[in-house]
This record gives sequence, C-alpha cells and structure tokens, in this order.
Amino acid sequence: MKTFIQVFSAMLFTVLLASCSTFIQTQKTYAPEVYLPADSNRIVFVNFFDYTVPEYIKDKQEVTYRMSVKGFWRGIEAEFMTDPMVNFMVGDTLSRRKTVMSMQDSTFRDTIVNICQRFNANLLIALDSINIWIDEEQVIDEDNSTTSQYYLNSYNYVTLYSSEGEAIDRSIAKGSKFYKSRPAFFLGLLTFPPALSKAAADVAGLSESAGRDYAGRFYPFAEMVNVSLYTGGPFIETNRIITAGNPVEAIEPLRELTRSSNKNIARKAAHNLSVVYEILENRRNTEKINSEFLSDGK
Repeated sequence: MKTFIQVFSAMLFTVLLASCSTFIQTQKTYAPEVYLPADSNRIVFVNFFDYTVPEYIKDKQEVTYRMSVKGFWRGIEAEFMTDPMVNFMVGDTLSRRKTVMSMQDSTFRDTIVNICQRFNANLLIALDSINIWIDEEQVIDEDNSTTSQYYLNSYNYVTLYSSEGEAIDRSIAKGSKFYKSRPAFFLGLLTFPPALSKAAADVAGLSESAGRDYAGRFYPFAEMVNVSLYTGGPFIETNRIITAGNPVEAIEPLRELTRSSNKNIARKAAHNLSVVYEILENRRNTEKINSEFLSDGK
C-alpha cells in the first residue's frame, strides 16, 4: 500500500509539473507602413488647415487648434531627430486661404512643387485638416448619482506628397484620452461640459503623440509579445535553453519529447516546439525587415 501511494504521488507530481505553464516574450517586427524612396531625406511640414476661417471654431478656441498644430509637428520632429539621415523642416504652420476643396484643384500640385523647391525638400507632409471635440459619457453609481465623464479627441488628417506634387499617402493621426469628470444634475439632464478653449495643453499632448505615431509609420515597428511554454520536469532543460536565447538548441530535445508515450507530455512538447519555431520565425522576419529598410538607404 505504501509503495502504491509513493508511485501514485510521483505520477501526480509529474502530471502537475507538466500541466503548469509560464510566459516568455518574443520580439515581433512589422515593416514600415509607408516606404520612402532612398533619397527622400529632406522633409518639409506645412499646415494647410486655416483654423481662423471655419465658423464652428470660435475665436477663443483658435489657441487650442494652434497648439494642436504645434504639438503635431513637434511630435514628428522629435521622432525624426533620432534619424541622422532625415532633415526635417517646418515650412508654414498656418498657410491661409487653403480649403479642402482647393486642395482637390489641379493647380494645388503647383503649390506643393513650389514649397518643395523653396526648401529643397524631397517630401512634404501636409496637415490638411484637424478635428477636435469632447465626448460625454454618463455613469450612474450605486447611490443613483449621475456623473458625466468627458473624453478629449484629436484627429489630424495628413497627406504625404512627393516633390513632384504627387500624393503618396493619406492617413489620419489621432489620439483620445479621458479628460474630466463632473457631476450631472437633474437625472443627467443638466451638465456643465468643459470648454474646448481651455483644453489647449491637453490637445497639444495628444497631437504630439499622434505626430510621433505618424513619423513612426516610416520605420520598422517592433513589439514584445507574450508566448506560453509548458513547464515541469520534462521541460526544465529545454525551457532553460530557450530563455537563455538559444531556441535552436531546444529543437531536437523537444522533438524527442513529442514522440513520448505519454500523450500529455507529447502534446505539450509539440506546443513548446511550435513556440520555438515562432521565436525563430520572428527573428528571421526582423532581420529581413531591417535589412530591407537599411538597403533603402535609411
């Protein structure tokens, strides 16, 4: 009986070890969203959105839009400053009398060409339009009190032009954040929303972050992702090899474990082996993307 208990305990311990898992990280790299010509290292920024014209933008809100423009180009500039191959210039932060309709006219191409020639730029980043607004969401707590939560949103509509005036890419660089919380009265019928004119500093921060994200579209992007490995007696050594940064050395031992008579161990070994292949594929992909990026002269 004692022998049976010892054997059963050992079996149970082995199963428990094999059923546990842990997380490790692997780097996953993505190619640039926008590929630039190898000689496109002089980039000029122009804001074509004249925020002094639209009637929906009140005079006291203009400072918020001005700070949005400033934050956006500063975000782009901060990101490009880390690349010694890029010369980023600010051409105009408020090009007046430009409208979305005028940008569709065939003569607008000449405007782009002239600006690029003036700054000797290969590319032009144009801020076509800005949309800033505050959303409200009402929350009722357990005391039946209503609170209005406000979220600040900033959308920047951007076009990338070649020095010949051709539109290479159009995109939206956007940001949102929780802004303020205020009590609502009379069952939420009466609220006091925050003024957009007083949100200049927060908008500038959102736009700067959006500018960094926009400039980041021209470079490979990497993130760390979690992958799970089964742990326990059979996997102690292979997991040590993998976490030490030598996943190739774990392939053959894991292949042996996939042929185990214990189906549970074989299944978990197959999973860990697939993780090894994923890590190696991520490495190959990272090398390929970075190699292609550098071969373009970046």
